[in-house]
Amino acid sequence: MSTTPVELDLPLGDPEVDQLASLRQRHLLSLPGVDHTTAARLARAFPSLAAVYAAPEERLRALVGPVAAARIRWFLDAPLHSGAAPSSTRTARGGWRHAA
Repeated sequence: MSTTPVELDLPLGDPEVDQLASLRQRHLLSLPGVDHTTAARLARAFPSLAAVYAAPEERLRALVGPVAAARIRWFLDAPLHSGAAPSSTRTARGGWRHAA
């Protein structure tokens, strides 16, 4: 059995102090409907990315509102390679642009 922690289970942490925590925060920001304020709320409410991924829509709705919660759950629940998830590319400013 491996003792190496799985990245999704690592604490979200303080992005100002920890480089890996900064990467996990940027991962949150890459989810549709998540801006800096929303990412901060999620980081305060959940200990890890895995906990955000496992959160039911009702819990997300209470934290970030119905629209952001629906977008997050839709994105996380969309089957890979189904065509349901939008294709996306990085923009020059480092954000994501989703194809229509």
